[in-house]
Amino acid sequence: MYSTFRTKLAAWTVYLMVALLVLMMYSWSVLMVAGNPAKFGKAGRVAFGIAWFPTTVVEAWREAVSIVSGAEKTRYLSVPRPNFDPEGFRAVELPAGEQLSELIVRGDVAAADRGWRLLAGVMELDGSPGAVAVLLAPDLSVRQIWKLDEDEVEVANKASPAHRVLHGFQILPDGSVAFAFDDGSALQRRDFCDRAMWIQPGQLHHSIDLTEDGRYIWTLREGGFARPGASAGPENPPNTGAVKLDLRTGEILQEIGVADLIDANPGLGIFELGRRDESAVETNIPGVQGFWPHDPVHFNDADPLPQSLASAFPQFQAGDLLLSARNLNTIVVVDPDTLRIKWHHTGGMMRQHDPDWQPDGTISVYDNAMGMGASRIVSISPQTNQVRVTFAGSQTGFYSRIRGKHMRSDRGDLILSSPQQGRALEVGPDGQPVLEFFNLKPGTDDQNFVLTEYLWISENALNLDEKTCSNI
Repeated sequence: MYSTFRTKLAAWTVYLMVALLVLMMYSWSVLMVAGNPAKFGKAGRVAFGIAWFPTTVVEAWREAVSIVSGAEKTRYLSVPRPNFDPEGFRAVELPAGEQLSELIVRGDVAAADRGWRLLAGVMELDGSPGAVAVLLAPDLSVRQIWKLDEDEVEVANKASPAHRVLHGFQILPDGSVAFAFDDGSALQRRDFCDRAMWIQPGQLHHSIDLTEDGRYIWTLREGGFARPGASAGPENPPNTGAVKLDLRTGEILQEIGVADLIDANPGLGIFELGRRDESAVETNIPGVQGFWPHDPVHFNDADPLPQSLASAFPQFQAGDLLLSARNLNTIVVVDPDTLRIKWHHTGGMMRQHDPDWQPDGTISVYDNAMGMGASRIVSISPQTNQVRVTFAGSQTGFYSRIRGKHMRSDRGDLILSSPQQGRALEVGPDGQPVLEFFNLKPGTDDQNFVLTEYLWISENALNLDEKTCSNI
């Protein structure tokens, strides 16, 4: 009997050792697949899928619970409400009969730079959450409300409204608006009365920048295809990049993809920071061998240099394009005709957004400072590459891990959206808010709705005196 026990123990020990060996080999293979999924083909993808199965089950369970509970409708549209003192806040004044979620404001409008203001993001309009833009008159009363959707976009596999966040918005001198969504299917232009003027299908997103002559807009595209003339594969970068459209028709006139920039600037190496290359120690292969992980570049702004500011930037020309590559912590200036990169700056910011040309010859950047607890605005000199902090978010609890826009009013006040706080700030010369908005989520004590856009518009830039939508 003792001999039988020893035999069984030895057998189980062998089984256990084999199982541990298989587990170690499997773990090693999954790590290798994670490092280079293209290298291991179908077997690697299967191994990777199995490894991720528990996580997939947990996510599926959470999704099911949120659908049953109804939380799924606003799960991706909500953000944690930061601690703030509600003293002095008041509801934004609405027209009679309008019902809007709890958009509140604090501050003295008489002390602020006089002008129109536009806030856009997720709001509850007539009891239903969705993408909404609100235009405020100089006295902060509501002048117009747009409920923005993709109901008229005719494409397959549209993301549900519960997963779409307004990201990219511009109001034009005639009162029409252009907008796009994260996880959206199109860029659209609608008139002042919310009627479609044109729709351009595609994964266009993040920012909409108007050229100084008012004829064109620049935005960003996500997704894509291989280098021109090359077969699709891990060595070929995604064709994310900048897109130029005719403002009147919505027609796409030009696209500048990552592959185009790499080809036009051989040896520069900026965008290859997002690619993982093989050492190829056994072959010493002379060509490119490597793969691109998901979203290696993440463009989030394309801003053309206006003629009125060109003299402040002697190394550039009017029309040169300022691009922000978030995942590379890099901004570049590119000639949109030749695609030659004239200047680039990496570092001094962490996952930045929205670089803007400034009259003093510097470029201001919305530095999210991801993971650092406080976002900020920095100023970069293209001539010296010096980085200077012009607004430290720690002063006001300003922090948006992702997203975000900034601009200056005519007198120089800083206009900030803090999307991941559901907050907007207008900061005076002393670094303190002149006006402050919170986009509260109704029925909750700890949640806000996302507020992605806050625009200040000069009082004379919009002529809406005769605009009326009462007959539609």
